[in-house]
Amino acid sequence: MSDISDAADLIATARDALLAELLPALPKERRYTGLMIANAMAIAVREERLGFDAARSEAARLRNLLDAVGASPMRAADPIDTELATLRACVRDAVRNGRFDDPECWKMLVAALMHTASDRVAISNPKALRGEAAAAPR
Repeated sequence: MSDISDAADLIATARDALLAELLPALPKERRYTGLMIANAMAIAVREERLGFDAARSEAARLRNLLDAVGASPMRAADPIDTELATLRACVRDAVRNGRFDDPECWKMLVAALMHTASDRVAISNPKALRGEAAAAPR
């Protein structure tokens, strides 16, 4: 275990200092800007902590979707970002070519895309997900 903080810890510490020490000292007309900076820092921390797993999970979902409709690309040995871009393009092409026109395939596609959207919102604005859960019918 390292005694050196990771990037997420450093940003979180800087954000805490901004909110606790600097923001109260800012003139009223600068508080909004300070809060926007603090929000951007919080997003960066969540991206650092959750982004790789979200991308890896999305890639697995897209591979499964493509396998299910017989449009699976060769598995790339590329970094996840390159592979994910390729998988997204393959899903796009499969949609355009009617591979998801079957109602069951369409449901799988929608579920996968909703999961991906939820993962991304968990990084960019997790409070929105709490609001959705409260508003969802039971």
